[in-house]
Amino acid sequence: MSDRYEYIVNFSNDLITLINRDYCYDLVNDAYCRQIGRPREELLGASVPDVWGTDTFESVIRPRLEQCFTGETVNYIDCFPFGSVQRHMQVYFYPFRRTGEDISHVLVISEDVTVLTETEAKLAEFEYRDQLTGLYNRNTMEITLEQQLRKARRHAGEGALVVLFVSMHNFKSINRTHGHQIGDLILSNSAMRLSECVRESDFVFRFDSANFVTLLTDIKQDIDASIVAQKIHESITLPYRLDTADIRVNCRIGIAVYPRDATTAGKLVQNANSACVEAEEHDEPFLFFDEDLHHRAVSRAQLHTQLQRAFEHQEFELFYQPILEMSDGSVRWAGAEALIRWNHPTHGLLAPDRFIALAEATRVVKTIDTWVLFSVCERLAELREIGDYFISANLSAISFASPELRDVVERAVSEAELSDARGLRLELTERMSLPDPKTLLAQILELQKLGLQVWIDDFGVGQSSLALLKRIPAQGIKIDHSFLEESSETENDRAYLGSIVAGIAAQRRDAIVEGVSDVKKYQIARTLGCRYLQGYYLGRPVPFHEILHLLQSDPILES
Repeated sequence: MSDRYEYIVNFSNDLITLINRDYCYDLVNDAYCRQIGRPREELLGASVPDVWGTDTFESVIRPRLEQCFTGETVNYIDCFPFGSVQRHMQVYFYPFRRTGEDISHVLVISEDVTVLTETEAKLAEFEYRDQLTGLYNRNTMEITLEQQLRKARRHAGEGALVVLFVSMHNFKSINRTHGHQIGDLILSNSAMRLSECVRESDFVFRFDSANFVTLLTDIKQDIDASIVAQKIHESITLPYRLDTADIRVNCRIGIAVYPRDATTAGKLVQNANSACVEAEEHDEPFLFFDEDLHHRAVSRAQLHTQLQRAFEHQEFELFYQPILEMSDGSVRWAGAEALIRWNHPTHGLLAPDRFIALAEATRVVKTIDTWVLFSVCERLAELREIGDYFISANLSAISFASPELRDVVERAVSEAELSDARGLRLELTERMSLPDPKTLLAQILELQKLGLQVWIDDFGVGQSSLALLKRIPAQGIKIDHSFLEESSETENDRAYLGSIVAGIAAQRRDAIVEGVSDVKKYQIARTLGCRYLQGYYLGRPVPFHEILHLLQSDPILES
């Protein structure tokens, strides 16, 4: 070999050898010698089996050399030991012949592709495994589900496949409160807890964000799946200790069974997810998929879409139910409560109980509340022109907890050209999840600076008590209609209602009795000593022009 070619061959980082028909080395370059760890003088003339061992030679190298001696070019990737290190090599076999002669040698060029191979393996790992939790990801789930479904079809009747959709519903709140680092720790730990609840023959996947899918194989009865679901729920909801605080994960699980609930992978997961949503809706740890529940879930989803479009089409309306005041033996109109209705294009006029819960769950309720406040202030401006009347409006817990509420009220009052908010009453339903007492107190005090009053609605059916109300400076307490309903039955119930009214009056609050639906209840309510009355006997919810006409024509009902 000329000095020029020898330099080129030895300069290369690839391993280059020339092997003759006796399977001996006639040429080795510097890189090959370095990797093998033997000097050139020792390798030249040595046989390949002596260098690589008989087993490797016979099983891996010789078949390819013989193939190359027939005139074919061969290349492959394999793992070879170089001392104590295993390296992935891309090996090329080229037939070597001098001009006009038969093939006398095989030129072997080997390239170290260890880094590339390991990188590809890592990329494959990223494609099929979740890096945070170590669980297989959604891609792997889809492949595994298809494989297990094919197996289940071949062995029909031997046991069901069960998909559990496991959702950590409050995970976003945990991230907001404690930060993403703590959130990631809880997520990965929850994945470990979940994995410990299933058998080796089962599968656990991270579906997305804070949702997991568990695939149970060979399940004989629903009770077996229920036991696993209960175990998972108890494990994941076990509190996490952070400094002096406990962090609790709100876990819900939906269950779908093959072939009863679905026969395809996508539908099984979809139905399990649907059951999970229903479990959250019904405050259950887990629920099996049910077709009726599913139809209701689909209906809610459609309603949600329609709810978002309702503002564009101006489908919301406010109706006003009169509120009467008793003072000095007379009964007069004092104001009205604004009650929202959705004039749905196909379902007709819908009361709030048909859509407010959904609006709260999807945060559309803040938009609704803002619209109500602006509309009520416009109507209040009209009422104030004919008398000292008020309008009350219900607010959701989401809006009431919002630091923006005071600004929204101020803008609504300003745009209605009201001098102040004295005629506005904001009602908080006792049954809803209110902010903590300190936050509640601060919000009420801020709102009262504007001149409005805050009332507590549906008092007596939630968790509030007169003791708690002492710390909440609400000016009015609306007693739930059920108390008046019961008081019309027995003297004891009537006395109990009277004591509630007296307790409210003792705190210098206005008591508003709801549910005055007939003359008997009206007569009872008049004896209680409350300030305000409201109910269908006194007036049903009507459009604003009717309430305006009512107040203009007959301000005093009885004297």
